[in-house]
Amino acid sequence: MAALWRNTLLSLSLGLVCTQSFALTIDQAWEAAKQTSPDYRIKQLKESQSQYGVSLSKSALLPSLQGSATTGWTKDGGNSNGYNISLNQSIWNSQNWAALDQSQVDVVIAKIAITQAKNTLAEELIQAYFALAQAQRSLSIAEQQRKDSQQLLSLTEQRYKSGLIMSTGIDDAKAHVIGTETTVLQRQSDLVEKQSELAIVINQTPDRVNEIDSQNLHQPALAVNDEKAWLNKAKDNSPELLIAKQNVKRQQLAVDQAQAGYYPTVNGSIGYSNNFDNNSEGMSANLGVSVPIDLNGAIKTKVSQSKLELQIAKQQLRKVELNLENNVKTRFNQLDLDWKRVEMGVEKVKSDEKALRTKEILFNSGADGTTALDVINVQDTVYRSKEDLQQLLYQYWLNRIELLKLTGQLNDQTITQLSQALMP
Repeated sequence: MAALWRNTLLSLSLGLVCTQSFALTIDQAWEAAKQTSPDYRIKQLKESQSQYGVSLSKSALLPSLQGSATTGWTKDGGNSNGYNISLNQSIWNSQNWAALDQSQVDVVIAKIAITQAKNTLAEELIQAYFALAQAQRSLSIAEQQRKDSQQLLSLTEQRYKSGLIMSTGIDDAKAHVIGTETTVLQRQSDLVEKQSELAIVINQTPDRVNEIDSQNLHQPALAVNDEKAWLNKAKDNSPELLIAKQNVKRQQLAVDQAQAGYYPTVNGSIGYSNNFDNNSEGMSANLGVSVPIDLNGAIKTKVSQSKLELQIAKQQLRKVELNLENNVKTRFNQLDLDWKRVEMGVEKVKSDEKALRTKEILFNSGADGTTALDVINVQDTVYRSKEDLQQLLYQYWLNRIELLKLTGQLNDQTITQLSQALMP
């Protein structure tokens, strides 16, 4: 019998451990998101595609070999057979070289686009993960309030039976219990919705996720605590800014390619031919120089168009620079203010809880005419404060994540560091 009880307790313990360990960590969610995201995969494929563009551009600079065979018949019944082989080489064509430079810039842009997609995916994952974590905490807060309201109803009924209060106190307490049960149902619905949103990102439905530790709150240190340093990080690492710079470079090369239309091109070829019927064969070599004459103004139009596109690219770069600088400054300076709001939220919860304890003592003692409704009102204030504190805490972290995204720092290492701030 003792062995049976030990086995039963062991099974229950293992079941409890499995249940508690089922929370999906943000590291696991991140790995799943990278495997699932079509946008991230598309950027990787486009990077491979850009490599083929370089190969095609290089092929225009390499010699090409052509071979042909012919056969013919004449009216009088004769026929002729032969073949021809020619080796062609572009000796100089400025447009081909400009096209090669452009294709190499395309590779750089495609590589940066992967980082950009990774940054965006990480932010999307964190937002969905935090939204679910916050929904879990909101549900826990609502369930605790329901429990407290039920205890208040039980105490109110006891005081009514003792003839200490009127029946209106019971009505107020019952209405409050119903209200808290409605809130729990709403929080459960919100939780399911947030689970669905995270499932879209990671292609699996999580049961639970880890939450930000709200018990031992202290402001986490930043990697650097200087506005100028963050601006430098953004200038060096922001995918949006780096892509905008590469687009300017690409458009400058497009101008060079258009202007190369004015330059002469030099081509050479070596050929060998053989006619089987008359046993004639021979080799030939050709060197050709082509000088463009822009009679219809097509080259001039292309140059003008490419120069306008270059100006547009420069203005787009300037726009990215201005937005990036403004956003980095705003996010950095906002963090300290956000954390002060969190600290004020903590103090408000403590103050409201103290007020609630005082009201409960007065209600239990029957002094000062304190009613159940008075306790209910203060209790609602306490749980609103707890809900507000969670909102402030998660908003602080989301703003912090946005600062990292602006500076191109949302990567595997950041996700690992973020996981240390979470708890089951």
